[in-house]
Amino acid sequence: MDSNYISQLQAILQSESWSQQQLAERLGITHAALNRWLKGRAIPQPRRRQAIALLYRELIGFQPLLAAQRRQLAARAQGLRIRGLWKKIRESADLLDELLLEHTYNSNAIEGSTLTKKQTEAIIFDKSQFADKSLVEHLEATNHAAVLREILLGYFPMPVSEGLIRQLHRALLQGIREDAGFYSKHERAIRGVGIALTHPKDIPEEMAGLLKRWRPWERRGDAVQPVAQFHADFELIHPFGDGNGRVGRLVMLIQLLKRDYPPVIIENTRKAEYYEVLEFAQRKSVEPFTVFLLDEMERTHLVLRQYLR
Repeated sequence: MDSNYISQLQAILQSESWSQQQLAERLGITHAALNRWLKGRAIPQPRRRQAIALLYRELIGFQPLLAAQRRQLAARAQGLRIRGLWKKIRESADLLDELLLEHTYNSNAIEGSTLTKKQTEAIIFDKSQFADKSLVEHLEATNHAAVLREILLGYFPMPVSEGLIRQLHRALLQGIREDAGFYSKHERAIRGVGIALTHPKDIPEEMAGLLKRWRPWERRGDAVQPVAQFHADFELIHPFGDGNGRVGRLVMLIQLLKRDYPPVIIENTRKAEYYEVLEFAQRKSVEPFTVFLLDEMERTHLVLRQYLR
């Protein structure tokens, strides 16, 4: 059972000197419901756990996980694995389409696409065009869906390598950028983030080092934290002129599916939280980002179970 929310609730009560009634009111729930959660007699729904985590970070920040919490996270991750998941996705056309839409819409929306989910669906499945949307936004949707479909069908070469990463970028940005598939030769910056990115001249060396570090990580039984660390490191290198987030999230999907974990689909509604834990991973510790990914994997796991009964 994931009891991390219990320690977060207890920490908030202690830090703020609140009564349980005050905390319940802040969370918009009844005192009785809060009491059941604290005693482990009931488990809050995922959206409630997210609200608890957000309030915890607002009031306390990110705290190092205790050894027992790390064991709980590992057990929680193992409980999400579905044997032969990649093959099962390939064999379910409806599930494949669901993943195509959810991942394409959310990943592009995180990067600023103004397409709604309905418009994204119409573009990738019905080849629709919208006069008030740019050609770039149409290409971003169709390219992403096409690349993701090939990934889910097993058409992209494995394992994760520099060649795969550059191939993903080329496919995602074809028709959009002339440098699709090539590392940037210019300085890059992430808006609103004060972390220095890798100098263009150092990108090849840094990417080679990242992939070298990944090889032993890939053999670990608990692959979620190494995947989180890889994503944080990749986004810090930021090897391409554009499309780094979309490429990084596709690589993360591949890394998880290879070990039968649900693919992470980061919701656009959690964009700010995603950037927050990602920056924290790059500055201090990957643990909060790992917890974040597990939350999103649980959401995808529920979707998978609906199709794989």
